[in-house]
Amino acid sequence: MENLLKIYLNRRSDILICMLLTCLFAVSACGGTDTRTLSSKKATQSVPLPPINSSLTEQGQQQIQTLQLWIGLMQQYKGDTSKYQQELLNTQQQFTLDKTTSEYARTLQTLNQQIEAIKVPALHSEATDLDQQLLAQAHAWGASHTFHDAYNGTTYQLGYEYGTNGVAGWTQDDLSSAQTVADYQQAVSEASMFLNSFQAYKTNASDKTPWDQPHQTDFQMMKHYGDTQGKVVVVSLSEQAMRVYDNGKLVKAFQVTTGRPEKPSPPGAWQVEEKQAPTVFKSDEPQDSPYWYPDTPITYAMLYHSGGYYIHDSWWRDDYGPNTQFPHLDSGGDSFSFDGSHGCINVSTANAGWIYDFVGLNTSVVIY
Repeated sequence: MENLLKIYLNRRSDILICMLLTCLFAVSACGGTDTRTLSSKKATQSVPLPPINSSLTEQGQQQIQTLQLWIGLMQQYKGDTSKYQQELLNTQQQFTLDKTTSEYARTLQTLNQQIEAIKVPALHSEATDLDQQLLAQAHAWGASHTFHDAYNGTTYQLGYEYGTNGVAGWTQDDLSSAQTVADYQQAVSEASMFLNSFQAYKTNASDKTPWDQPHQTDFQMMKHYGDTQGKVVVVSLSEQAMRVYDNGKLVKAFQVTTGRPEKPSPPGAWQVEEKQAPTVFKSDEPQDSPYWYPDTPITYAMLYHSGGYYIHDSWWRDDYGPNTQFPHLDSGGDSFSFDGSHGCINVSTANAGWIYDFVGLNTSVVIY
């Protein structure tokens, strides 16, 4: 009996030891699982990204505003902006999604490219619209303001200097050859100047002030172009008159003859580019052209625009002043004096000599 009891106790002891080892193993295994889980959690925890450079975001907002301004300009002058508006929307959305400085910089680069891409079409729209405004206004005004020429029985529209044969045609030529932003900016600048000159022309046409007295429109134009100081030559196309100012004071006035309808004198703000005394003018037209003329000696010549536009003496003329830009019978009887000039501003020899002595290179010449 005693032996049986010992065997029973030994077996029970072995069972307890096995159970104890099993529990210890289980606890050990459970402890190992918890450690790995914690490590995994730490590994997958997100690391905060550095903020996007503040100066970069400021650039982004400024460029967004720049693109908006270009789109607004294009809309103002009737251009199609749908493509650029969509690009702007996409770029604004992308900025909100960018999380790193490098991402934001890439989007900003795209935005800069979009701004460069819109400049030419926007400026093209502006120049085209301004030129169309000038053509429409010149045509409408000329249709109701005409001159009937009894000499040849022809009725001419006034303000033809601003039409297709005149400076509106110049803007069209500029647009047809323009390629760069600078080219289109030049076309916009000149179209704006021509529109301003035409407004002055219309205003002055109803001014009853004598041609040899200061005109309010002269002062408005000089102020507009910053010519209130120094010497300024003002030519009124509607009056066929020249008024010369020095520091805002009228010092001389002359009657003139400007370009005929087929070859008008260009209105605008110009400068004396060159002075010659004496010189010889040579025609660049073939001899069978109605605009050809023989080599002509000129005593005083002042170039006011490239392309052969001069203020100069025309000794073959006796008559100057209103309507001499149209076909007429000159009292001197010279066949070359029966029409307006080829775009130059013609004055008598004595008056040309005075003007030549008065002006210098870069003296302002305002024609309207």
